[in-house]
This record gives sequence, structure tokens and C-alpha cells, in this order.
Amino acid sequence: MAHSETQKYHLSFTIGPVQGFVAQARRTRDLWCGSWMLSYLAEEALAAAEAIEFNGLVIIPYRSEEDRCQVRSKLYHIGGIPNRFEIEFDSSELAVLAANAAKNAFTNAWKRIAAIVWRNYLADAAEQFGNDTRLIWDRQVDGFWEVSWVIGQPQSTEKRIGRLTAARKNFRDVTMNEEGGVKCSLMGNLQELSGHNGKTEQGRFWKAIANRAASLDFGDSERLCAIALIKRLFPRNSNELGCRDLANVRWPSTAFLAATPWLTSLNPESRDAAQQYSKSATGISQSEKESATLANIPWASIDGPAWFTESLSSSKDWPLNDKQRSDLSSQLRAIYKLSGSNDCPKSPIPYYALLLMDGDSMGKLLQQLDGPGELSKCLNQFTSQVDSIVSADNVFGRTVYAGGDDVMAILPAKFALEVACKLESKYREAFNDTNAKDSATISASIVYAHWKYPLRQILKQAHHLLDDVAKEATGRDSLAIGIVQGSGLNAVWSASWSSVCRVTDPANDHSLQTVVELFGSDENRRDGDPNFNASFLYHLREQYSKLFALPLEQPGDFGQIDWDTPQNGLEGSAENGVLISLANAEFRRRIKLKKDQKLPKPDETLVKLKPLMALSQRSRPDATTGRTELQKNTFGFDGWRVARFLKQLDEGKVAGNE
Repeated sequence: MAHSETQKYHLSFTIGPVQGFVAQARRTRDLWCGSWMLSYLAEEALAAAEAIEFNGLVIIPYRSEEDRCQVRSKLYHIGGIPNRFEIEFDSSELAVLAANAAKNAFTNAWKRIAAIVWRNYLADAAEQFGNDTRLIWDRQVDGFWEVSWVIGQPQSTEKRIGRLTAARKNFRDVTMNEEGGVKCSLMGNLQELSGHNGKTEQGRFWKAIANRAASLDFGDSERLCAIALIKRLFPRNSNELGCRDLANVRWPSTAFLAATPWLTSLNPESRDAAQQYSKSATGISQSEKESATLANIPWASIDGPAWFTESLSSSKDWPLNDKQRSDLSSQLRAIYKLSGSNDCPKSPIPYYALLLMDGDSMGKLLQQLDGPGELSKCLNQFTSQVDSIVSADNVFGRTVYAGGDDVMAILPAKFALEVACKLESKYREAFNDTNAKDSATISASIVYAHWKYPLRQILKQAHHLLDDVAKEATGRDSLAIGIVQGSGLNAVWSASWSSVCRVTDPANDHSLQTVVELFGSDENRRDGDPNFNASFLYHLREQYSKLFALPLEQPGDFGQIDWDTPQNGLEGSAENGVLISLANAEFRRRIKLKKDQKLPKPDETLVKLKPLMALSQRSRPDATTGRTELQKNTFGFDGWRVARFLKQLDEGKVAGNE
């Protein structure tokens, strides 16, 4: 259909691959740098497209007059510009000029970053020890990014050209094929930069690069491609771009992040012993100086894994002999006893959490607002509060990215759920004064993982839980929780925020945070009013599995129970039938009465079991209302696993920790 040039034209500009760049990370610093760099490159492109001569109006993201044509990412260490932006222009010709300016700005900024890393770290090593290193470098630097844009006019009911942007994704200009040679340690489809197949030749090349970098920048066996190397080394030379000095931005290891709640809660006697231990660990690197200072425990600056006895005996990263390892292990076990007791030592929980959040149905939300500018202002209000919540003095988390409706953060496991609930509340509050106050929702995923588990695998699980579970399966406005233990994902549970932390009916509160308090980490307690512990839950699981043939071994599995067709004479539902009756009988059987104490009436204990049964039902969107509701004819065990794990986190008694 022909359009008059008096109508406005929109440019939608997209940079990718996002996850291919950000998520391929071995350490938390890689994750942060990839996120920051993508934000910086996106803002370079955005600033060029909103130049005065094009007379464009930025629709997404929010840009104040002060921001216009500026690259403010240079001033901050947390990325806040998304990989896609949309700008309105008076004509298609101006939109095309702006698109080309944006693409050129992006490409030039990326090549400046690449040139800095090449000049400072690779040029000499490539000449002396490389085998076609420059050829590999140029191929990867020039061929990695996919920059695409589309120009069109919103239809009468639209305020953005999201439909055109989505259609543009159906074809690509560049296909990155898998390269030959020895592969990169982080990005398995790309070749490592030495160009050699032999380990000896590779070793000489990478030693030459490591000699120019800091001692902690490389693992002994790491062999990186151009993209991974740029993420790893660029922060040390960021001042050459006129940026804030990123070299001094230190990121805690996942081990230190896991240990922080324990380290900050040590009593005076155990803290003194821990300080002495840190001083005597002379063979262990001081890699956590900034993170320890930020947590107000500057003495705890040694490598994060050194606070776990298992690492002392197994890590090959430290030049310790057998006697040194034995002595340090003895000191550490003594600290555990001092922080707890001889009978019940208290050691750090070896789990951290990765949190992802993403706003729901942004297109529909925009229709209810007074233009894209109002949406951007609301989102800006939300993201401006993220870091203060994540990095609060009693939380010690770190914000990886906060821009638009997206958040990524890493946190000590103990505080992740609390932070997620606070951020969800702040997101809704940001829309309180708009027409969308009742429909602005955000979904999230939390993955709890042992600090030894590969970070890029945790990122993959977190994206799966957010996209496929919280948004797709559970119906948005939801949180999905995963626990990674042993060989992989051990439990998956999801529900609407109202079933997690947003209590709407205090008299009938079945929220996860409330139910967690009914669980106990003391697995042997039977006196008085017993809690929901491992033994109780194990017996229930056995009984239910036999009655209904529900093995439910896969994380996130739910069995279907047809209550309208009685099975074995059993009728009811999880909430008011045979399942809760069995649970009540097992619960009452375990009560060991004290002298002169009477057994509670069945109805009194039944009330306590109802929140537990709510955890066992699948959450799904209702076909008629669209609201996420519990499906009464489903049953699964993962909600129990999650609640028990959260209780153990709260009390510092996670099963299997050292």
C-alpha cells in the first residue's frame, strides 16, 4: 500500500548474536564484560542514528535530552542499552541515512576495540609464534556480528513496527560456519588464535600473550578465539576509548559469591581465625580484593574456592605441597567449628544464584500507554533501582545488566528469591501512574548452582527456564526456579508471582515464601509439631508414586490424575481428597507427644498441609481468563524439593555442603 511521505517512518535496528556473545563465559568477569561491551556498541550505533541532522525521535529505549547523541555507557560499568532500538523519522530517506550511520558507527567502534586488544597483546606473539593468526583474527572479528535493520510505518493500531522486526528475523545476511583447527575453549565453533595443532606450539603462543596480561587473566589450558580474547582483555585498556577505567572493576568468583553470606556472618572468634587463615594461605592468590572490600571483609581477599575444604585438597591452581594443604584444611575445619559448634560445624554454602528477568508482552503493554516515550520512562524508573537492590549491603550481589525490561544478576543463593520479589514489585510500581498499572508484568528465572558448575551451562539453563517455563509454559507474570546439583538440573518449579511472594489473601496465604517456613533443615526432629523434613517428604513420595504410578523422575514433571474417574476407589483432589488425607495421616504419625501433651485434632494438622499440597500442582494459564492458575488434576514433587532447598539455604544447612 502506498504511503504519503508526511507519515512517519520507523527504523528498527538490531544487533546479534546476543547470547552467542554474552553467554559464552567461563568466569563472571567474562559475563559482565560481554554484556557491557554489547551495551556500549549498541549505544554507539544509537547515538549515530539520533544525530541532529536526521531529526529522529527515539521510541525505544528511553533517552533524555541530555542523553541524545551521547554514549553514556562510557561513564558506567553496568550495561543499560538493549541490542535493539527503534527511532521515528519524518521520511524513509532519513531513516535509511540513520540506519547506515548506525551500522558504520557500530562497526567502527567494534574495530577500535579489536585493534586495541591486537596491538597491546597479540601483535608480537602473532609474528613470533603464530600460524596465520592475523588471518584467523580478521575472519572472526569481521564475520561475527549480525547487524540488521528494517524500516516501515506502524499500522493504525500500532505504536512500533515489532511485526516487521519479527519478520526480519526469518532471514539472515551472515551465516557463521564452524571453523577448522583446534577450537576455542569457550566458543566451540571458532578456532583458537595460535593456528597450531600441536600443544607445544600453542603453549609458546599463549605464554607470550599471558606474559603481557595479568596473572589471573588466563587459565593454564585456555585457548581462545578473537571474540573470547577481546572480552577477556579489553577492560584492561578501556581508557584508550575514553571510557571509565574498567581495569579496576573486579568481579567475584562464583565461589566467593557463594561464601559471602558465611564470611560476613562469622562471630568475632571465628572471624579472627579466618583472618589468620587468610594470612597464612601464602600459596593462594589474592584474587578477591575488591569483592572482599565491597563486602566489608577486606581480610577475605584470597581465592574464593579456598574457603571450601574440598578445593584445598583437589585444586591444582595453587602451588601447595601436601603439608601446606593439610595444615590449611585443619585451620579451615577449625573455623567451621568456631562458627557453629563441635557437634554442628557451620561451613559456607557452596551455591550461588543467577537471576534473569524480562518484561512480558511489551507490544500489548505499549498499546495501553500514552506512546512509547511513557513506556521507556517507566522502564527507566525500574532499571534505575535494580543495582541498589541487587548490591545492597546485606545482599552483596552484582548486577550484570539492567536495561529496558531486562535484568541479569548474580547473587549469593541465600538472597536470590528475596531480591527477585523486590524487583518484581518495583517493576509493577513503575507503572502505577499509567493506564497499564494492572497489566504490567515481568517474568523471571532463578538458577541455584554449585559454584563449580560451568557458568555458561547455568546461563543456558536460566534462559531455558525464563523463556520456555516462566513465559511459555506458566503463562508469564511468573517465576521459574531451577536447582542444579550433581550432574545437572535436579528440580524445576514455576508459578505466578502471587504464588511466590505477592500475598493477596493473608488469611489463605499459600505463597512459596510462607510455605518455606513450614519446612525444616533438622531431618531428625519428631517431637512436638514436626516440620516438613526429608524423611516425611520421602515417605509421601513413595506412597503417592505407588497409588498413582507417578515416578516423576525428570525435573519439572507432573503427573495427570483424573479425579472424575475414581482410581482404586480414590476420589478428591490434591487439596481436599486422598492425597492430603494421606499426608495428614503421615504427618500425625510422626508426632511424638511429650508428657501431658494431647495429639492435635485432624482438622488442626490438615490446615498446615494445604500450603504443601499447593506446591505440588502445575501452574498454567487458564484458557478463558488467561490468568495463571493451579491445575487441580496435576501432581509433582519439585515444589517440595525447591521449598526444602530454600529453607536449608536460609539456615545454612544445605545437604551435601562441606
